Order: sequence, then C-alpha cells, then structure tokens
Amino acid sequence: MRLIKGIHRTSTWLVLAIGVIHTLGTFFFYENLSQAAMWFAGAGLGGIFVAFLNIFLWQRGCQPLSRKLISVANALFIAWLTVGFVATPALQPAIILTIGGMMTLSGITLALLEAGAKAGRNTT
Repeated sequence: MRLIKGIHRTSTWLVLAIGVIHTLGTFFFYENLSQAAMWFAGAGLGGIFVAFLNIFLWQRGCQPLSRKLISVANALFIAWLTVGFVATPALQPAIILTIGGMMTLSGITLALLEAGAKAGRNTT
C-alpha cells in the first residue's frame, strides 16, 4: 500500500506541475487571449483542479461519496486526456496521459484497498 501511495502522490504532484506549466505556457504560445488560447489555458486549469482534488483526498481523508466523486473526476480527466491524445498524437499528450493514468489508477486502487480494510475491521 505504501508503494501505491507513493505513486499516487508523485503522479499527483506531476499533474499539478504540468497543469501550472501548461496554463502559464498560454502567455508564451499565444499573442492574445483568443478562443484557442483560452482552451489551452483551460486544459492546464483542469489538470490543476484534478490534482488539488487528489491532494485534498490524501490530506484530509474523505467520506466514501467524496472518494467516489474524486474517482469519477479522475476518470473524466483520463477520458479528456485520451481524446486530446487521439486529436494530437504527439509525445507530450502521451506523457501526460501516462502520468494522469498512474494518478487515476493508484487513486482508485487506494480507495478500494482502504474500503476493504474498513470492511474487514467492521466484521470483527
């Protein structure tokens, strides 16, 4: 479980860092705040938001409903990254998809392990 927590935390921090770099990159890649620039910035903000949800998850601990909703947010993030990768088959989307996938799968695995551990304690 310790390894999975480490993977989850590392991948979450990487998603946060990439989201910040992506958002700030808007000002370098676009001359004005066009529609394309706003979509580009919004993609980075989406990564930041999902990373903050995951940080909240392991900083505060959550009720089962919150864990499920954060898992849904992670799954939607991966779906969105997959669409981005299909639309732009390049190295950068593949790297972000891999890191986001690690964050999502490790987060879901942790939620399942913790739920199983709690269920085991309740039966004794």
